[in-house]
Amino acid sequence: MNKNCNLSSTILEKNNVFGTWCMLPSDFTIDVICKTNLDFVVIDMEHGTMSLETAERMVRSAECNNTFPIIRTTDDSEKNILHALETNCRAILVPHVSTKLQAEKVALSARYSPRGNRGLSPYTRCHSYDHNKLDSSLEAANNDTFVGILVEGKEGLNNLNGICQVKEIDLIYLGIYDIAQSLNLSGDITNPKCLKALSDSLEVIHKNKKFAGTFTRSINDAKNLKNMGFEFIAYLADSNAIYNFYSDAVKKFNS
Repeated sequence: MNKNCNLSSTILEKNNVFGTWCMLPSDFTIDVICKTNLDFVVIDMEHGTMSLETAERMVRSAECNNTFPIIRTTDDSEKNILHALETNCRAILVPHVSTKLQAEKVALSARYSPRGNRGLSPYTRCHSYDHNKLDSSLEAANNDTFVGILVEGKEGLNNLNGICQVKEIDLIYLGIYDIAQSLNLSGDITNPKCLKALSDSLEVIHKNKKFAGTFTRSINDAKNLKNMGFEFIAYLADSNAIYNFYSDAVKKFNS
């Protein structure tokens, strides 16, 4: 992947990006998925079982296929954000951000001084393991890093306007399953109440000039989300896609 490219510029160029979640701890799976010309893959370290070492191999596999790797961190801690970015993954999604203060903490953790307080070692993959040309490497990391946060419940929705005002946050991803759960609609992500929460939130996000993202489990719904104005659309997950394919094959074979 051209390391001078970043996800923000790609979204602006294409108007939207389309990708998937990766729950399976496998760079081989990433290699297969990225042969399909998806724009991005989200390597899920919150719900997936991959180690940091495996996640770095998955990042490499996505880069080799010119697909943007994004790591969903396990939480908003500085340590986990740092580890995710030092794989040379230039995009993160941080879960369960519910306040402006949390969003500010994430933004600071993801960028180097003077724009943040991210810890520095030149001897990691993100700086090519060397201290030479460190000034340019630090500048590139600050400019190219794409910071997304997941707003996933009532508290986050209530604080959405303040969250969106944090300067160094690029993407507000609406965690639709947790939003549905917070509305006592567990799993019913196409319920009209859920869709209204999405629509109302989208208006706030765009008013603050941030990218808006969410999840869908059908192509028709993905197209509807695109038409609504969502710039970042995640479709299914690798584990569910494999399950669906073979489940359908078994049903057809036995019919």
